Amino acid sequence: MGSKQTVRQAARRAAFQMQQRRREEEVKRERRLTNESIKLMVALRERDDAEARARDAIRAMEAENLDAAAIVRWSNGELDAKEIARLRDFVPKYADPKPVTEPDGRPS
Repeated sequence: MGSKQTVRQAARRAAFQMQQRRREEEVKRERRLTNESIKLMVALRERDDAEARARDAIRAMEAENLDAAAIVRWSNGELDAKEIARLRDFVPKYADPKPVTEPDGRPS
């Protein structure tokens, strides 16, 4: 009868060790996902900040009486008219919103 008890104990020990490994792997996975989530949120906010700066530059160029075609030329072709229109109207989703002003300096 002692051998059945030894087998049960070994089986319990093996099951416990397996559960421990799974828990440890889940903790490691959770840590990895948390780190990636932080990177994602930082990148989204940085992107919003960059696009808001682009919006402000486009509006300043428009205040200098440049049209979309001229802004395309000044951007060395990096932007097209569609992208200029998108950036001109850009509203940040992730960054803390700052007051948006019209090209003439008035609040929008």
